[in-house]
Amino acid sequence: MSNERATTTVPSSRETATMPRWKKRLFLVITMSVPIITLGIIELVLRIAGWGGYPAFFREVGQRTPNETVCLVEPSATKPYFFANPTRPGFADETNFVMPKPAGTTRIFVVGESAAKGYPQPRNLAMSAFLDAMLTDAWSGREVEVINLGTTAVASYPLVEMVREAVRYEPDLIVFYVGNNEFFGAYGTASINAAGTLPTWALPWMRAVRGLALVQVLDGLFRSGVDEDRTLMEQMIGQTVIAADSPLRAAAARNLNAHLGEMIKTAADAGVSSLVCTTASNESGLAPLGEGGGAAERFAEAKALAARGDAKAAREAFLDARDLDTMPWRPIRATEQAIRDAARTHSVVLCDIAEQFRASSPDGATDWALLDDHVHLTVRGQADAARAMVASMSALSGGLAVDPVAHAALPDWRTYAARLGTNEYDDYRVNHTLRVLFGVPFMKRTNPEAFARFDEACRRAEAGMSPAVGAVALEWQTMRPHAGGMRPLTGMVARVLLRENKPEEAARLYDIARRQIPDYTSWHLEYVYFLLASRERVSGTISDADRDEAARAIAEGRFLLKHGFSQTGLTERYIGRLHQLRGEWSEAIPFLVAARPKMSAEDLVACDQALVLSYAKSGRVVDALQLVEQGIQGAGRFAPLYQQMREELSAPPKR
Repeated sequence: MSNERATTTVPSSRETATMPRWKKRLFLVITMSVPIITLGIIELVLRIAGWGGYPAFFREVGQRTPNETVCLVEPSATKPYFFANPTRPGFADETNFVMPKPAGTTRIFVVGESAAKGYPQPRNLAMSAFLDAMLTDAWSGREVEVINLGTTAVASYPLVEMVREAVRYEPDLIVFYVGNNEFFGAYGTASINAAGTLPTWALPWMRAVRGLALVQVLDGLFRSGVDEDRTLMEQMIGQTVIAADSPLRAAAARNLNAHLGEMIKTAADAGVSSLVCTTASNESGLAPLGEGGGAAERFAEAKALAARGDAKAAREAFLDARDLDTMPWRPIRATEQAIRDAARTHSVVLCDIAEQFRASSPDGATDWALLDDHVHLTVRGQADAARAMVASMSALSGGLAVDPVAHAALPDWRTYAARLGTNEYDDYRVNHTLRVLFGVPFMKRTNPEAFARFDEACRRAEAGMSPAVGAVALEWQTMRPHAGGMRPLTGMVARVLLRENKPEEAARLYDIARRQIPDYTSWHLEYVYFLLASRERVSGTISDADRDEAARAIAEGRFLLKHGFSQTGLTERYIGRLHQLRGEWSEAIPFLVAARPKMSAEDLVACDQALVLSYAKSGRVVDALQLVEQGIQGAGRFAPLYQQMREELSAPPKR
């Protein structure tokens, strides 16, 4: 036997060098693919868990009839664009419409930021509501549908994505009222994330990256420095000093021109007409918000020129002061011109609202009569903006053209404001909102007169309120009444007036409140019910028209239940109450029974009171007594109310 030792053969460097090239490439591909595949698997798992992507701006809820699908504007769709301040994202108002578009209807979308949305006015007094009313008058006999897509605190880029979706929903016209937030809005040049400083071609890539589930999860885990105590406007400001010669100003104008042009082109490619508007700002009433840069001095010069009656020189000085403001919350000449240039480049109709407002202002520069703050319009401003849009529509082609004679015959703004529901409580709501805004330290420092203006208006209104209404107004200012959304003050006051046996006044406010919230919500059912109940108390009976309105609301509620909108029980409760208004006592019972398990405290007592009444009216007295006994035994502090129900059931019928 041989004593040779076993040896291990190690390939020489020469042998290694002769490894086939395809093996080297395969090894390299596998090495590089492992982390990519791993990240891909993580991304997939996170997507399945609900992370990643962007919600649609529009959502199909379900079929109302076999040929009609209810769609809604999704308020939360812009939240991913606020990745630097996610605790206070901007949003659009929920609005419902049907697809396909009803025959004979002219559908108009209004696209823009919070000024287009109508803030701080309620939705029934927004420019879109005035536009709808005016076009309905100007186009007598035609159905008009103006849908407001205004979204708070965004720059123009997020709206590009919105318009790409919007054109799929059969608009005939898109009205663009954009350009308020190119500095401090989401994707603005000076916002917290400073995304607007990127070249416009890079923004879609950034959006795609921000849409990755892994990025969103890591962002949520490691984000720091978000201050939930600050207002949205305060949070949006990443750079508070923007000098007059800062490149951020040129970037803002560049972005606005490019993004507005892209939106116009998207509409044109879909066969949709565009109406482009310049955006107004408060030039002679509001002092510069930023400090330094010579803005305050130029503003003082403008005031002196206006006092001497030199309107032409005052106008230029006011615009200079606005442009020199180191905190440019208002549009500047460059961004205004970017809007005009986009309209001209793409050959669409321009409505120069900024210039029209200046022409109607005494100093040649827009003031408090038309603006509530820096860019948000008063009720008159909303109406005047809508009227300017209607006038400009005479230059549109085909069925969208407005006859100038019909436009000239439209009533004045006060007539429309009264028709749409202006009232003293919404005046207070707006004044309080602005009192809070101008109470922010830097706002109060730069514009103390503005704070005093709105504080005094609020104090006068509060002094004229009854104790009960005053208490409700104070409660409205807290978050307690506003679960899931901002409850209208008009509806809260109406409830007080109804309890005070003032049904006529309550009906007026309930009629307004139901127009301040979206259809297809339990709130809408609630306000329709109380409106009709108030009218019934005034007249002693329910009219045929009110019976029909109750039936429509019941159908709306059934739609909500069919599609799973029944978390609180309020939908079931108000369907039941609406059936009771129609005298359909038996039909109300299953809805009230279904509401009970989801309710507690006063809400449960109110539901049980209605249910007991339906049982009694339907001849089911035994069921009514059984429910009452359960309440007496188990309702705690509410037991006396159930005791009262039992006494009423036991009382002999009235003759």
